[in-house]
Order: sequence, then structure tokens, then C-alpha cells
Amino acid sequence: MNTPETPNAWIIYRLLPNFQRLPVAQFRSRSEAESSLKAIRELLPNSEFILAFEVGLENPTNELIQPPAKEQNLPSSVNRELLKLFIISSPPVVSRVIHSFHRDNFACVSDWSPLIPTQNPGEVIGILIKYFAANS
Repeated sequence: MNTPETPNAWIIYRLLPNFQRLPVAQFRSRSEAESSLKAIRELLPNSEFILAFEVGLENPTNELIQPPAKEQNLPSSVNRELLKLFIISSPPVVSRVIHSFHRDNFACVSDWSPLIPTQNPGEVIGILIKYFAANS
């Protein structure tokens, strides 16, 4: 079987004026992408988002939303449980919390989405998607 040189990905984009789009999150699984898109749309009802399947792109978000390296190599026989974490506040507060999680070794700064403006002036949202081994 031929494997592409670059991975395929499901990407959530926020639609911006003038036909521009902002990549928000990237996933390998469609079901995880759709679930996250639903949550994002509920949190930001006045913004427009789309889900796109991109073939062979070199990480268009530059910040792949996936588990940190220490969680990434879970054996396929291990059940994984998905955690979605949303932080909504002013940009300095969201950044401070993200860096605090990094200092506590919970998630790397690069594991978070870019900060996305909400419909409220001066407010942004940061999104983290993280996997854990599920307890049996």
C-alpha cells in the first residue's frame, strides 16, 4: 500500500472576511474533528466555521492538535479517552493559563490552537485536545 509523504488531516477553519480562513485545529480522525467542531460552534455561535479534509499538506496550522509526545505512543490496544479543554478570557489571561499548564507539564504551549477571537470584544478562546489512556 502506498503511503503519502505527508499526512492527510481534517482541519477546522474559521471563516474570515474577504474569503480568508484561519486554521483552528487539525485532526487525524473525522469523528474527533466533527465533535470538536460542534463544541466550537456552541461556544462561538456568531462565528462561521467549516471542516475540510486536506490531502498531503505540511501541517497547515503549524500547531497540530494532538496529544503531547509522552501520550502519543499509546499502544493501539490501549483505549484512549479524549479531553477537550476550552479557555475563554482576555488574550493575556488565556496565554497565562496556557503557559501555566505548560509549566505543570500538562500540555505544551504548541499543543493549543491559535487564540481565536470570540464575538465579544477583547475576548479569545484557546482550545486543547488531549488524549489519556482510558481506565478499564
